[in-house]
Amino acid sequence: MAINPIRAVVFDMGGTLEDLYYDETIRGEATRGLCELLHALELDPGLSLPDLQAAVFSGMGAYQAWREQSQVELSPERVWTEYIFADHCLSKDRLVAAADDIALFYETHYYVRSLRPEAPAALEALCKQVPHMAIVSNTLSSRLVPSKLADYGIAHYFDPVVTSAGLGWRKPNTRIFEEAVRLMRLPPQACAYVGDTVSRDVIGARRAGYGLVIQIKSFLTDKADSGTDSVAPDAIIHDLRQIADLVSPHTETVHDH
Repeated sequence: MAINPIRAVVFDMGGTLEDLYYDETIRGEATRGLCELLHALELDPGLSLPDLQAAVFSGMGAYQAWREQSQVELSPERVWTEYIFADHCLSKDRLVAAADDIALFYETHYYVRSLRPEAPAALEALCKQVPHMAIVSNTLSSRLVPSKLADYGIAHYFDPVVTSAGLGWRKPNTRIFEEAVRLMRLPPQACAYVGDTVSRDVIGARRAGYGLVIQIKSFLTDKADSGTDSVAPDAIIHDLRQIADLVSPHTETVHDH
């Protein structure tokens, strides 16, 4: 049994701070936009829109299966040259040069992202209760999280921002959780983690020894957690403002490992 006051709250991004959604219409429009982007970059795979979408989904599906198993995040350059367009006779140099732009397009168009409406109030309350807030997020593009935090006007709350694209390891691997606490110079027991999935967030934070693990469910929760062995968070919330009560400086966290 460990008793530790919580001194930092670490957040997942997509599905946690952000609402995330996609459907067939969204992805069809995204593929049309991707086709236009590729033409503008002088990268024409010579595919119809349905065939381009099939190539993206097939390649990304193969990559996602590999990275879930390995818990490794490859660079966008490797993803787009080795998984998505490996067999389409595109200029490798040109594709490598554009890979992060394409990755950022993929993450901001194939998914619709919006800040949870209660997030600003929740973050403002938390910054008065704990000295540190941070991000630990799985991303394909290293630019995604910083750009979205800036767009939402909440970047000033978070230091550090640790992403799988930047570190090379992805949740639930403990290394990405450990990197955040290392940068904050805190023991993991003094940190709370908030995420939307059991398979990546709850399991990873628990293995890394975080003192409090909180789940807020999202559109992605059931998709990501299908077949996951049951590991329970310490708390399930429905609104980010509920975190303030869970990490109150007047309440110690008691939690059995």
